[in-house]
Amino acid sequence: MRWLFSHFHTESEDQLMKLIMDGFAIDQHDNQPADADHVALDRVYDRLQNHIGFADHKPIYKPGRKIWKFAVAASIIAVASFGGYFLLDRHPESQTAYFKNDISPAHNRATLTLADGKKIILTKGLSGQLAQQAKTSIGINGQSAITYTSTGNTGTIAYNTLSTATGEQSPYPLILADGSKVWLDARSSITFPVAFSGKQRVVKITGEAYFEVFHDNARPFKVIVKNQTVEDIGTHFNISAFDDDKAITTTLLEGAVKVIVPAAPAGVLLKPGQQAVLNGSTLQLANADVEESMAWKNGYFRFNNEDIQSIMLKLSRWYNIDVAYDGAITTEKFYATSSRSKNISEVLNLLQKTKGVHFKIEGRRVTVMQ
Repeated sequence: MRWLFSHFHTESEDQLMKLIMDGFAIDQHDNQPADADHVALDRVYDRLQNHIGFADHKPIYKPGRKIWKFAVAASIIAVASFGGYFLLDRHPESQTAYFKNDISPAHNRATLTLADGKKIILTKGLSGQLAQQAKTSIGINGQSAITYTSTGNTGTIAYNTLSTATGEQSPYPLILADGSKVWLDARSSITFPVAFSGKQRVVKITGEAYFEVFHDNARPFKVIVKNQTVEDIGTHFNISAFDDDKAITTTLLEGAVKVIVPAAPAGVLLKPGQQAVLNGSTLQLANADVEESMAWKNGYFRFNNEDIQSIMLKLSRWYNIDVAYDGAITTEKFYATSSRSKNISEVLNLLQKTKGVHFKIEGRRVTVMQ
């Protein structure tokens, strides 16, 4: 094991944990095969082998390749999780609700506010036309998305807002008039024109949103969030900018974006896999954990070396809870993955397995205790 960790001496232990967590990345389906854990451990071994190339190293005792791979991967996880808590919710069917008072996950609901102030409540099962604004038709298409279809010059620009409250998620992605696609997390919003005109396309967001932008060289696409502007250059990207977070985080998956802030008016260009973190007036670039950034859109929580306060902040948005702390707050870091479709008791029970933190649920208040 000492030989294994020598391959990480110039890199942070977070990289090792990321290799393990990615190996355990799971389908968020309820019916998993009985040997899911063995398959995942096998995948962890292969990822580590590709990273440090230990295919040629022979173990002292090797009764069988599968047993060897299982033992190595399991041992790595046991050692790597020392000093932090590495948790995986592998068997949802065997979980027990440990709290008499439980809280359901966010429900599928969003509000579309039209230019005239009219509000349309969006829930699952809608179809057809929702509204008509000038020459733009708003509806739910066969792909289960909100669409804006313009039949000509709309004249005066009209703006709509799609929003979700705490404990809500939009039941549909939004397809803007130019074909760009947007997904909203809980407690988030996007304000946009019903049709784009002029030399640029501009939208404003709060909270968190994921974009797949239809690129148009003649009309750049810009996202304004607080004091930051993100300009698309043919792109898939995620922006997280909740008011109760310390920073605005922009993560690039495909293409390129330019992040513009007052301190860097010329803009900073991101490459795929990079992340721009704006904390106050300071803009920093870093390599992104794309799986973590996209976990919300893909239907699960992924806590990567996070403290309990950061975790509870995310749970509060999703489950619409108030969080209180009783006594000293643990400083331990957690590595955990769990489906966002679970009741909160199952997620809290997963965290409680560490014995370093406990919870009490009273109504919609969750108290964190050591």
